[in-house]
Amino acid sequence: MKLNAALCDDEAVTLASEADLISDLLRKKGVEFELELFRSPRDMLKSNTIYDMVFFDIEMDGMNGIELAENIREKNENCFVFFITNYSVYLDKAFDVRAIRYLTKPVNPERLSSGIDYVLDSIASASKKISVTNFKNKLTVEIKTADIIYVSNSGRRAKIVTKQYEFETEEIFSVVKQMIEKEVNYFAAPHQSYYVNLKYVTGYTKTDVKMSYGGRAYKAMMARRRYKDFDIRFFEAAKEI
Repeated sequence: MKLNAALCDDEAVTLASEADLISDLLRKKGVEFELELFRSPRDMLKSNTIYDMVFFDIEMDGMNGIELAENIREKNENCFVFFITNYSVYLDKAFDVRAIRYLTKPVNPERLSSGIDYVLDSIASASKKISVTNFKNKLTVEIKTADIIYVSNSGRRAKIVTKQYEFETEEIFSVVKQMIEKEVNYFAAPHQSYYVNLKYVTGYTKTDVKMSYGGRAYKAMMARRRYKDFDIRFFEAAKEI
């Protein structure tokens, strides 16, 4: 797989040095890639390339990095964003656009490298799938694990809720849960009857877990005795971001 990446900074010297660092890290990781360089956010937005990973400053002429990130995500909601800046004041807004790393200049190569590793692992896990049987029509369904929002126990069956649809399976809950566990590690069980994708969790209490996607809200039960373990799992996952 070829990785499409872009770097934008309105300072030519900084652009060149950061491009060298990013390219060197990607080569050492054995990644096939193309890194496009831009001095202007608006020039970057004119590109027809769908980027997997982007790097840019926040304070730039014409458009700041937060606005640029929002525009980039309109083209590809799964694009991974890195901010490289001298301004810590924008940290909260960086979380709003789901930045993978908020790096200060000069860039710490180890933090940049770990962020790139996270992206590569996420892209690899996005292709992971499980195969289940639709209870209603008995057809085999292949589902990307990254598209599953949560799984719940429907007695003798499991209910799978994805970004696109939901249905019940012939397989029981524990079997579906084991299938997912073998493929990825970003799910957690807040309750014995729920298995949720931590990437869609927007909040939780000792009684429930809130999730959302595409403007739709979802809720799962939280068992009080599982709250602490779920809290640990959630923040372990958050550290990667």
